[in-house]
Formats: sequence, C-alpha cells, structure tokens
Amino acid sequence: MKRRRKATAVDEDTALAVDLGSDRQYLCREPWQNYYILRRGIMPCCFGYKAIAPMSGWQGAWNSPDLQEIRSYLAKGELSPYCLQSFSCPIVRRHLEKKGDEAFVPAPAPSLPPPLLRAINRVLGGLPGRIYQRVKER
Repeated sequence: MKRRRKATAVDEDTALAVDLGSDRQYLCREPWQNYYILRRGIMPCCFGYKAIAPMSGWQGAWNSPDLQEIRSYLAKGELSPYCLQSFSCPIVRRHLEKKGDEAFVPAPAPSLPPPLLRAINRVLGGLPGRIYQRVKER
C-alpha cells in the first residue's frame, strides 16, 4: 500500500504559480514590471526606440495593444518587432549577435566632436581640424 503525502500550502502555492505562468523565465521582464514616462512619451523599457503612447496617456499605456503585443512575444520566448528595433538594448544585441543577423546595426559612433573641441578648433582658425584630417588620411 502506497502512502499518500499530505498536500501542504507550499505545494498549492507552487501549483498555482505554475498555472499562472509566474514560474517562467522570460527574455525580458520589463513590460510586466514597469514602464517609463518621459517627455517624449511612454516607453516600455529604458532602451525603447519610440514611444508607445503620449506622456499624457500614461493610464491607458499599461494595457495598450502595443505593450500587449510586446508581452505576448516575450511570453513565447521571442523578441517582438518593437524590441528588435531597439538596438541599444543588451538583450537584443546579444540575441542578434548570437543569431548572426545581417540586419544587426551596431550603435553609430558620434559623428561630431564634443563642443569643447569644436570651440578650440574655431578659435585656432581650424588648424587642429586640418591637422587631424591629414593624420587620419595617412
């Protein structure tokens, strides 16, 4: 005769967590935990490339179709199209590098020198800039 183990509250809590899906490990948990309210709008994460709602629409943004779509992709273990456009996100970068995707575009290097260097170049009549260009050409 087998001995039955008595169910405990911990077992019931674990079973409930499995049923609700809270035991899963997602690629990113940001869309379930918080979002960012900025002047340019509501961002689903700190690496978002465009706002999903205007700043004044913060109340409706939590369950907006855009955020629900991002969550549905992440729940399936995939990155959403929105996420794949966020090249500054370390999760996206790691995913694209691992995949060897040709569409991966690294973060662009700054094209203009800092304001202090521009000011120095201007005061010295552009000489430092010309010297730099000649050295760079060699």
